[in-house]
Amino acid sequence: MFYCTMKRFLILAIALILTLPAFAQVGRYKDIKVLYPGYTLKFDTATGELTAVHYDNDQLFEEVILKKLSHDPSQIGRYEFRRMRRVGTYQIFDTVTGEYTTVKWKPLDKNGKEVEADIDTAVTNAVEKMKKILKGLEDKLDRTQKDTSVVV
Repeated sequence: MFYCTMKRFLILAIALILTLPAFAQVGRYKDIKVLYPGYTLKFDTATGELTAVHYDNDQLFEEVILKKLSHDPSQIGRYEFRRMRRVGTYQIFDTVTGEYTTVKWKPLDKNGKEVEADIDTAVTNAVEKMKKILKGLEDKLDRTQKDTSVVV
């Protein structure tokens, strides 16, 4: 029971950590990290188009997952990318109409089998990031306690 809850928490934490940098970018396109090795998503905030980008043997392959929802490229930021709880499920939110478009995608290998998400590596990376954050907070707390100690 505890393991299942902790696993869900870690997956949500990973999704949050992976999502934050995507929304910090300025411009029309967002590069969105995913849990599939060798893959990333390219999201067009003006048209809503979502493309899977695959790097294999120094070659770049692109596959359109969701075609353009709008053909007006002047409205940069019209569409927002949102992750869902399940790995491989995403939502595109249209900030003009308020409509959601749900997208399900999992990459396929050369034999047509689904590529497994690299959750173990993502969990390990998230745990390491959390440890660094906690260490930084502990150091700040120690400095604060030293600064506020009163000598009698």
